[in-house]
Amino acid sequence: MKGLAAFLLFLALSVGFGDRWYPDFSEGVEVAKREGKLVLVYFYEVGCTFCKYMEEVVFIEPSVSELMEKGFVVVPIDVDEIPPDLDRRFRAVGTPTFYIYDPKRDKILMTIFGLQEAEEFTNLLKKACLKAKIKNC
Repeated sequence: MKGLAAFLLFLALSVGFGDRWYPDFSEGVEVAKREGKLVLVYFYEVGCTFCKYMEEVVFIEPSVSELMEKGFVVVPIDVDEIPPDLDRRFRAVGTPTFYIYDPKRDKILMTIFGLQEAEEFTNLLKKACLKAKIKNC
């Protein structure tokens, strides 16, 4: 049942964000490398109130959604179904947790934990873009 919930979340998010959301980390990394973008790894949990707020309020805010579209490939991961290799690599301890990953350098640039308001989230994404020298942002 959890796999179905993750799939439904992915479909719902994809409708609002085009083709920038990839449920497979390896695929998302390859796309990000090819397009010169960062990977925003989004750890969520079905039933997480703060995750729902991020999805329904923050992600759809134009300043956030435009920046995410320009500079990021998003990989949503249900914490109840984390593949072992990603669990060892990212070690998310709560939800929502975001890791900004630079696929060209194979490096985590930033960890963002918990609910963020749109302006704060936008500023953090921009900071990561500057750090990685991503021109799309």
